[in-house]
Amino acid sequence: MTDQQPDKIRIVHLDPDGFGDASMERAVFEAAYGDIIFDAIWPDERSDLAGIGPAHVLLTHYTEIDDAAMEAISPEVIVRYATGVDGVDLEAATRRGIRVTRIPEYCDAEVGEHVFAMALALWRRLPQYDAHVDAGGWDFHHAAPGGSIAEATFGFLGYGRKARSAARLARALGCPIIAHDPHIPGDAIAAAEAEPVAFDDLFARADVLSLHSPLTPETQDMVNARTLGLMRPGAVLVNSARGRIIDEHALVAALDAGQLGGAGLDVLTAEPPPAEHPLLGREDVIVTPHAAWYSREAERRCRELGSQYAVEALEGRVSEGLVNPEALNE
Repeated sequence: MTDQQPDKIRIVHLDPDGFGDASMERAVFEAAYGDIIFDAIWPDERSDLAGIGPAHVLLTHYTEIDDAAMEAISPEVIVRYATGVDGVDLEAATRRGIRVTRIPEYCDAEVGEHVFAMALALWRRLPQYDAHVDAGGWDFHHAAPGGSIAEATFGFLGYGRKARSAARLARALGCPIIAHDPHIPGDAIAAAEAEPVAFDDLFARADVLSLHSPLTPETQDMVNARTLGLMRPGAVLVNSARGRIIDEHALVAALDAGQLGGAGLDVLTAEPPPAEHPLLGREDVIVTPHAAWYSREAERRCRELGSQYAVEALEGRVSEGLVNPEALNE
């Protein structure tokens, strides 16, 4: 950590280990401001955020930033290297006049492809067949695919950029698309080539249900015993949003009861999960390590766009990444 000089912009990157270094981020800020102070805080230095000292910009990938950290660091801008801002106390930031940015568009194609790949593999029961052959079997009766994926209705809980990316792939095969999003008017959903449906109808009608809601107090455990009980027998659930949207105990029970044909999970309530997690090691579940976003190209876009949005926010400009423009007036 470096003592701040009053005539220089100080950038603090809390999670450089998430990407291995901080060279891309540093380059963006140096291009904007020339000689800067850029401090990368590695894991053994993150135990006490209060000891970091004042900074103009705070970059975080997964470190949570609460009101106490904001009080200690007094940043003007907080950058969340993700599509959402859970993990940052947005209310506290706005009250303090701290601008918070995210990167909503950096991995739309990657997430759409990941969602569709998991859905197709689960629909065709590929994990069950793979485990069966590994165990010495050779019987196509071992699993019962739910027909052609082209006949499956794809449902989307949340119909933003990444959901629409997955929907385009499903639509190309002729799949009907339905969606529910309380933040998007029905006519806008229809204009994006999906049938708008009520919340319960989404669960009841979807053969494949993909979750794209942000994590909020209202959406936590939104997929629970009641909503899973509405789903068609053999339906497939895919979650690339946030783990805590699903009540995992209810999901295990639904899978054990045969209510669902499978689940594809890129996110879990605890990441990484404990070795004894009941959703690991199942033939009817695919778990990936929060990797739906990942490609070399997406990583570059995330880091460069995130830093560019920080520069714009620091200069008082509104950008695609700014989530609380009202903080500009504080």
